[in-house]
Amino acid sequence: MRRIIFTCSLAAAAIAATAPAQAADLGPLLTKAPPAPVYYNWSGSYVGANLGGSWGRESHQIFDGTANIFELGVTNHPDGVIGGAQIGYNWQFAPWFGWGTGTVLGIEADIQGSSQRSTLGVAFSDPRFGPVTFSGNVQDKLEWFGTVRGRAGVAFDRVLWYTTGGYAFGERKLDGPLTSSNAAGVISSTAFSTSSSLNGWTVGAGVEWAFWGNWTAKFEYLYIDFGNRGDIAIPNGPFVIKNGHFTDNVARAGVNYRF
Repeated sequence: MRRIIFTCSLAAAAIAATAPAQAADLGPLLTKAPPAPVYYNWSGSYVGANLGGSWGRESHQIFDGTANIFELGVTNHPDGVIGGAQIGYNWQFAPWFGWGTGTVLGIEADIQGSSQRSTLGVAFSDPRFGPVTFSGNVQDKLEWFGTVRGRAGVAFDRVLWYTTGGYAFGERKLDGPLTSSNAAGVISSTAFSTSSSLNGWTVGAGVEWAFWGNWTAKFEYLYIDFGNRGDIAIPNGPFVIKNGHFTDNVARAGVNYRF
């Protein structure tokens, strides 16, 4: 009996001694790597709508056109509500400089209706007519405008921060009843309307958030310089409005649907 027990003990010891060696022969245990994170892809086309406000600065110079006499400079600050639609396309690339989850380049065009306007009412002294007053309800209006812009941004998964800039265009209208008068009486009284095209540039920045499926929401600011407008001769009188340099600020929120 003692011989049997001793023999079993030797066999157990031999198995225990060879087990680590056999386990070492199998090499390190393989583990499955975790799946790579999946981030939102901003590539593709989109359409959307926006609504916001605008406030600007316009400068005029008023001349006695017959005698070519400078009367005065006028600065107005038109403001109003704007709204419209946009369409665009994005390309997403691997992150540049290690920033975010992707670099996004794109192009966007928009068209906006506008209620932005200011009222022209001034008084000055003319060498020929003496003190002169412009009265009435003459309004300087930004009827509509649009932009065609490039966009460049950095994506952080479902949030895109971007800068933008490009070409701006639109239409500006000056109309209403205008009376110019001095102490001797009425110099001219007329109702008129004249429009002029605007061409300039814009630059700005914004943020866009992919909040649900293919839908995104954005907030954007643009600074627009529309340049100078051509001269406007007021009918039935000697006075001319010149230059009309117009700059504008636009803040708007919008939604896009991505395809």
